[in-house]
Amino acid sequence: MKLDLHAHSSGISHCCRIPAETVLSFARDIGLDGIVLTNHYTKYYLKDNDAMAFACDYIAEYEYTKRLGDEMGLKVFFGVEVTWEESPSVHILIYGVSPDFVLKHPEMYDYSQKKLYEAVREAGGAMIQAHPFRNGTTVLDTAYLDGLEINCHPLYRESCAEKLIGIAHENKLIMTCAGDFHADTYRPVCATYLPDSITENREIADFLLSAERVQLLVHEPLTASPYRYQYIRSDSES
Repeated sequence: MKLDLHAHSSGISHCCRIPAETVLSFARDIGLDGIVLTNHYTKYYLKDNDAMAFACDYIAEYEYTKRLGDEMGLKVFFGVEVTWEESPSVHILIYGVSPDFVLKHPEMYDYSQKKLYEAVREAGGAMIQAHPFRNGTTVLDTAYLDGLEINCHPLYRESCAEKLIGIAHENKLIMTCAGDFHADTYRPVCATYLPDSITENREIADFLLSAERVQLLVHEPLTASPYRYQYIRSDSES
């Protein structure tokens, strides 16, 4: 199945211009089977410095989006995009954890990379760095990452796919591809192919942690058509 592993909705992500219903409609229109809802988890969104209240709102938006997805026949999985307070331009994607993860770690944006990684792995999840090299960022310590993301957001002129694939091969990390769609541009046609048998959040992490190869649909910014790429974790000639 084709999933966009990096999706937002305006119910939580202030920078996203469309609500969950429209997010899902766009996904269906470009032929996706579903999304992972990875709204921004950032200290900036707290009201009255109440991290627990924000965590509850975060879960509620996912549950609402999942209900809509069920009605539309689209899969909706739970994820998190953490804005790392140590370096706010760095965003970290979390897959495979249950929604309760944000209740157990409501201030995860203040964690060190190592502490966040250990919490994610203890919960059975996988941690991927979102859109490395955007806004001058670099790849984090790969000892505390499970993968890197090729991002197709049209506002940024290159995905840095070739460079990221080289780093991923060198460190035996998995690669993903996603859109980070905010409705401020056209909708990129991109996805990560996951087994059709996956039905639970935890199974996404299991796949990302163990897969030796993964099919990606990459839509480079400002190009007409996407292309398929097979990433092989241990083969530099993939």
